[in-house]
Amino acid sequence: AIYNSNRFTLRGLLQAAGCEVTDLGIVPDRLDATRHALRSAAQNNDLILTSGGVSVGEEDYIRPALAAEGRVEMWQVAIKPGKPLAFGAVRREGDTDGAEALFIGLPGNPVSSYVTFLLAVAPVLRALQGADAALPAPIQMRADFDWPRPDKRREFLRVRRNAQGGLDLFANQSSGVLTSAVWADGLVDNPPSQSIVQGD
Repeated sequence: AIYNSNRFTLRGLLQAAGCEVTDLGIVPDRLDATRHALRSAAQNNDLILTSGGVSVGEEDYIRPALAAEGRVEMWQVAIKPGKPLAFGAVRREGDTDGAEALFIGLPGNPVSSYVTFLLAVAPVLRALQGADAALPAPIQMRADFDWPRPDKRREFLRVRRNAQGGLDLFANQSSGVLTSAVWADGLVDNPPSQSIVQGD
């Protein structure tokens, strides 16, 4: 019953990165269906990317399905948005040489999915394509906003350059507000528990 905006966002990001995309559609919230989808995706793809189902809710089946069909290497990171992030691999059926498809499970919230794609998926794609996997070099800029109540996790705030050479903050930093990603032209990488005042 939730609009699947992530399908279009992620497809666009993948195609812009030069990927061939196979869309397996929406997978029902069942363990057997999730396992079947992972097995199917592993057969002809180098990387499996999912959106949603990676948290700890009763209907979040990615982790047990991934453990059954391959391996879980990482689960959750201390960032906001994007704490539920999974990394692992799925075995290819019938392949005796241990071949597998890499797996990255993104959060379901639209901004969380977008930000974790930029931070985690894009470098993996560049490495798979034989390019430098490093993130873009950070640029120091002046904050023209206050951020008085930081999170205990490392935060990635949606910002946009202004005419005065500083950064404006999108008013609503909720992980469900995709318009913040459309409006922004960058992210502030804010350390855990770090408040920001104008001029920093």
